[in-house]
Amino acid sequence: MTTSRYPALDDSRSFATAELDRMVLEEHEAIEPHVDELDSYCSMPIRLTHDAAGLHMELGPYDLDARDVARLRAAINAYDRHERCLR
Repeated sequence: MTTSRYPALDDSRSFATAELDRMVLEEHEAIEPHVDELDSYCSMPIRLTHDAAGLHMELGPYDLDARDVARLRAAINAYDRHERCLR
């Protein structure tokens, strides 16, 4: 994994690991969004995990379920469509 020059916004998820048998299936390169309220950037790792509750995508401290991933996928597809139109 690449080390970011920005502070990490993440959660250790020690409870999920210990109590829910959380397992990291894949780790992806972190995103580095700008946080307007702080006028700075942060680093948020992206992980695909599985635990007693099922499959999740972790985006920094946030846990995304299948519904969230579908909404995110739709937003990214819309972004891609608009980007193609603006070229």
